[in-house]
Amino acid sequence: MLLKWIKILLIVCLAPVTMGLMILYLDITSASFSIAFNFALMFWFAIVDAQFKPSLNSSYFDTLPFEKDGKFYRMLGVEWYQAVLVKSGWEKLRQKQTPVRKSLHDIRAYERATRVTEMGHLVVGAIVLVLTTYVLIAYSIRDALWLIFTNLFLNIYPVLLQRYIRPRFRRMIERFEKAAVSSNAVS
Repeated sequence: MLLKWIKILLIVCLAPVTMGLMILYLDITSASFSIAFNFALMFWFAIVDAQFKPSLNSSYFDTLPFEKDGKFYRMLGVEWYQAVLVKSGWEKLRQKQTPVRKSLHDIRAYERATRVTEMGHLVVGAIVLVLTTYVLIAYSIRDALWLIFTNLFLNIYPVLLQRYIRPRFRRMIERFEKAAVSSNAVS
C-alpha cells in the first residue's frame, strides 16, 4: 500500500514539473516543443494507465448510432490517417504491443486498448488545447499554429480513429460470444 502511494506521489509531482520545465525553457511556439510536449504528456498518461489500470467502462465509450457504419469518420478522413499510420510504421509498433489474434480474450484486450488510447488522447488533447488557448491570447494565432497542427494530428485524429474501429471490435466480440454460447448449448 505504501508503494502505491509513493508511485502516486511521484507521478503527481514529476509530471507537472517536467511539463512546467518544458514550458519555461523551450520555445512554446516551435514545432519541436509542440511534438515533444504531446509525447511527454502521452508518456505520463501511459505511466498512469500502467500503474492504475482504470476500468474505462463509461457509457461515453458506447457506440453511437451514427458511428456504427463508420461513414461519418470516413468523411472526416480517418481512413487516410490510418493509412499514414501504417505507412509510417506506427501500426507495426502498436501490433507488437497489442497483437490482434482471433480469440475472444485478445479481441477484448484490443477493444480495451482502443478505450485507453482514446482516453489518453482526450486528456492530452485537452491539456494541449488549454496551452494553445494561452498561446493564442499571449502571442498570436501564427504562434499557435504548431500546437493546433500537432493537437489535430496527434490527438484529435487518434480519438476519431479509435471511435471508428471500436464498433468493429465490439461486433467481433458479440460474434465470438454468440458462437461460444451456441457451442456450449450443443455440448
